[in-house]
Amino acid sequence: MNKEDFQKLILNIVNFYTIFNIEFTDLIPDLSNSEISPLLSKILNVIHLEGTTTSSKLSKRLNIPISNISRSVNTLNNLGYLIKKQDSKDKRIVYLSLSPKALEFISTILTESEETFLERFNVLSLEEIVTISMSLATLKGLFIKMRDLNLNKKSDI
Repeated sequence: MNKEDFQKLILNIVNFYTIFNIEFTDLIPDLSNSEISPLLSKILNVIHLEGTTTSSKLSKRLNIPISNISRSVNTLNNLGYLIKKQDSKDKRIVYLSLSPKALEFISTILTESEETFLERFNVLSLEEIVTISMSLATLKGLFIKMRDLNLNKKSDI
């Protein structure tokens, strides 16, 4: 990739990120309630998106000190929102995933916010909506591939 193409890529990413934040970030369900703080909500959202993760990955992803993440993870676990599973080979590693209670909670919130989210798309044709959906699926796949290849490259070093 030449320098001009690389600069266009960076500009497109920045522009997409900006417009996406303006149009859709406010539509991401806020999971906060009487027992879930905004920080706990962010942690649940990250685990929901990643599937299974660890406290150290959460710390890096959210840019929050590991000590704060550990306290929050313990709170979520005590509330019944997380499942902790120790690695069978390395007992220091504890994998975190959402419990059925958390999945039901997130599903309820998503269902409640679905109508608001869909209203944003009502101004587009079905063909345009399908194009967006397919493009996002392609982007997701390419970003996952890029992430995995970069992780493999780091582990080969």
